Amino acid sequence: MIAANLEAIRKRIGEAAARAHRKPDEVHLVAAAKGQGRLRIEEAIAAGVRIIGHNYVQEASREIPSTAAEAAEFHMIGHLQKNKAGKAVELFHTIQTVDDSELASALDHRAEAVGRVLGVMIQVNLAGEVQKSGIDPAGVEALASAIRHLPSLRLVGLMTMPPFFDDPDRARPYFARLRELRDKLTSAGILTPEMHELSMGMTGDFEVAVEEGATLVRIGTALFGPRA
Repeated sequence: MIAANLEAIRKRIGEAAARAHRKPDEVHLVAAAKGQGRLRIEEAIAAGVRIIGHNYVQEASREIPSTAAEAAEFHMIGHLQKNKAGKAVELFHTIQTVDDSELASALDHRAEAVGRVLGVMIQVNLAGEVQKSGIDPAGVEALASAIRHLPSLRLVGLMTMPPFFDDPDRARPYFARLRELRDKLTSAGILTPEMHELSMGMTGDFEVAVEEGATLVRIGTALFGPRA
């Protein structure tokens, strides 16, 4: 089932990319594996998924297959507490949800201790929703500059979670704003062209996100099916 679902998702990504005059290979799927278990993750990797996303450090520590290190990358896509930075550095290739300088410094310290460079993204709270993590757009420039001075972190781009809408097109302005923010910071030299990733869009709205410039889409239900 996962293989068939993956093929259908890739087709939809390709069609959305074509509408925006983009190449489909500019967009990568992050399999949001919340609660799926190790066997389902192994099935997804065998089907061709190359990035697995986890919301929780404890869950990832139980579910990341020990044999998958060469086959896939693992991304943290949920809120990360500073006291779990050490374990996160051990488990993940990229943390998509960095939203303050203290967390960035903790990750840098832990990454330096184990001799690795960790990919990070800045989570931006574009809607100002108090129940969601993420930095206010006005603070992104300062945080990006701080991260770029941390030698064991590699800033790769921006991430957002818009409000939930029944109509995915209502999320479009938020995706457009993240793209515009990235482009503004790139033009100002705060971000380099290599820091271009935009992680935005989930099962309900990923096609709109692709049309607005997403390079990473975080998809769970459409890939794995409804959660039990």
